Parts: sequence; C-alpha cells; structure tokens
Amino acid sequence: MVFSWTAGFSQTLSFKFGTPFKRADLDIQWNIPTNAIPKDVFVYRLSSNRFSPRTISYLMTLGPFTDKDRKWNRADGMRFTTPTNNLSITYSIGAVGFQSLASFGPTNLARHVPSMSELPALTTNFLGQLGIDIADVAKQPNGKPDFHFSEPFTEYAVGDKLFTNIAFRAVGFRRAVDGAQWVGANTGGDCRVEFGEFGKPSTIWLSWRKLERYKKCPAMTPRTIIESIRGGRAVQNMISMDADSIDWSTVKGIIVTRAEICYYAGGPFAPSDWLIPFVALWTTVDRGHGNIDVEIDCPIIDAGKPSATTKEP
Repeated sequence: MVFSWTAGFSQTLSFKFGTPFKRADLDIQWNIPTNAIPKDVFVYRLSSNRFSPRTISYLMTLGPFTDKDRKWNRADGMRFTTPTNNLSITYSIGAVGFQSLASFGPTNLARHVPSMSELPALTTNFLGQLGIDIADVAKQPNGKPDFHFSEPFTEYAVGDKLFTNIAFRAVGFRRAVDGAQWVGANTGGDCRVEFGEFGKPSTIWLSWRKLERYKKCPAMTPRTIIESIRGGRAVQNMISMDADSIDWSTVKGIIVTRAEICYYAGGPFAPSDWLIPFVALWTTVDRGHGNIDVEIDCPIIDAGKPSATTKEP
C-alpha cells in the first residue's frame, strides 16, 4: 500500500506498511479532543552522518582497534576486524555496528556485567560518546527517556547442578522528532546496545542520520482523517496472532481513543531520504461479534492545502 503527497515539491513522499482497507459508509467516532492533532507537521530531509573523529576514536577503543585492523576505508565508511571483534561504520545511513566475538560457557563465565540499576548512567554516557543529544531520544509520558532494558541469560547444567550466567544487559531506544516517535527499524532512528563485562559495550546496532526541516505542512483535521479512512487511505496495523482477521465489510464501527503523530522513513532494506509524518490511531473496532483493539495508521499531511513554507534542495 502506498500513500504519497506531491503538493508543492517534486519528490514523492510515501510509506508502505500495514493492511489496506476501504469502507465508504464506516461509522467512525472520534472519542478524543479535536486538538489532539497539531495544526502543522514537518517533512524532513535525511542525509548521511559522518561521525566525528572523537566518536570514531571512541569506537576504536572498544576493540581495541588500530589502523592496522582497518580492512577498508571508503567514501561511505570504514570497517575494522580483529580475531575477537568487528566494527563497521556507514555514513550514508548513519550506522554503527559493533560485535564482540567473545564466547562464554560453564568454564568461562561472563563476570562483572553491570546491574540493571547501572544501565541508565551507562546509556547516557554512551549517547554522549556518539554525539547524540539525550533530548532526541523518545520520551515516556512522564518525560523520562524511553529506555527499554533487558537481561537475557544462559542456563548451564554441570553434573547435577543447574546455574545461570548473564553475559550482558541491554538497552534499546528510538529517536524522537518534534516530540514524535520515529518508527521503523534500521532507517536512522533506532539503537540497541549490549553492555558486557565491566560495562563495556559488547554489541552496538545504531542508525542515526542527520536531518533538516524541508517543509512545514498543514495537518488534516479529525474530519479529514475520518474521510481518509473511509476512502481507503489508511492501513490496519498488526493484531495478535490468536485473533481472527478483521472483515472490514462487516465491521459495525470504530471508536478512536487516542491519536499520536509518528515519523517514518521507509523500510529497513530501502530507507528513504525523506522522513514523513503520519498519525497512529488507537481504535476499538466493533466486528459485530466482539470488539478488538487495533492501531490504524493514516496520512496526516493535508495535500489539499498549501504548505506554509518551502525549502527547495
């Protein structure tokens, strides 16, 4: 499914995800304040991120890597390899990939892995090393960074004894733009770090591109959003695997209970040079034989109105 806007500039902005549906007579109730949708949204243009020499120097210390470990150095990035560690940096998509190849077992346990309580400080320090402002990280409703911490473990059996070992504790987070979450993996706005022994990163996956505002656009009103849904310009997001699929031809109605602006920049295998806004709607769908909560994603730019500002490339 493709949604696109071309009003005011030649480039096509599109997003492709979800399951399309269309129902001209669909009963839709907007059960949230009308001011939940801003009057204007921005389109951003994305560009490469040439990480600073300070950041690259920090990443090299993780190996540690020297210039002799540099396998290639190209216009779009570089790669380092040792028998125990790999590091790749790709400017065009602002990507950093680091992987420690250390292995652990019952006779070689990971030690001095940081506790969960240490992860917030380690993450904040890591952001500083990468030149990322913590203000650009998506927030929780209480305003704190929306860090997602985890601690996977491995279980070992030695003789008649069973014990566990934690090789790392991890954090994942997303980028925010104008306070709105940047969704979609590997497109310039997500990160995962695994902190291993002594709090040192053992795995890094980061994609963090540069961006600049390209155009300020008028946002749809609740009424025009409802018209877009009825006209087939919205998509149904995923539902739980144990739920029956939705037959939109028999749906009795939709109640919109929450609306949130998000940003999208294409899929992981074909990231776009454009960061476009859309609206994610939390809805309750009456299927006639029971209700189901479903996220419905819809364009938010009102292409029928002129944009307030234009910045041509």
